[in-house]
Amino acid sequence: MEEYVIWDSASPGISFNIVTGRITIFKTTLVALGYPEFFRFRFSPEDMFFGIEPCGIDDGGAHRLPEEITREHYDIKSKGLVRFVYKTCGWQKKLTYRVPGEKYAPDSHLVYFDMRQAYEIHQGRMKEAEHITGT
Repeated sequence: MEEYVIWDSASPGISFNIVTGRITIFKTTLVALGYPEFFRFRFSPEDMFFGIEPCGIDDGGAHRLPEEITREHYDIKSKGLVRFVYKTCGWQKKLTYRVPGEKYAPDSHLVYFDMRQAYEIHQGRMKEAEHITGT
């Protein structure tokens, strides 16, 4: 029997879907970031860490956050980045992956995600990933 995991809805999180090229940033992550006007993604394939940090409008990779978030998450499309993450992590293309995050430091607004801690989403239910390889 497969064991499914219950998501801690108070923790920061992010999910990736290669079919849609979508990155979903949970509202708890936006709270940890301090709802910045602009943010950008950071990815270290060597360390298998993905991050989101506040930035300025002129910083490379800057994305504007809407003034009002009406849902419990914010979606952004970035097919190239999502494909790179899937390839680097050795993820299955038919699955969505959810990754818990945490603040880099108590006074920091950087939220980071250890991609080796990803969960697979199966028919709306979450279970531990069977393999996270990294390259």
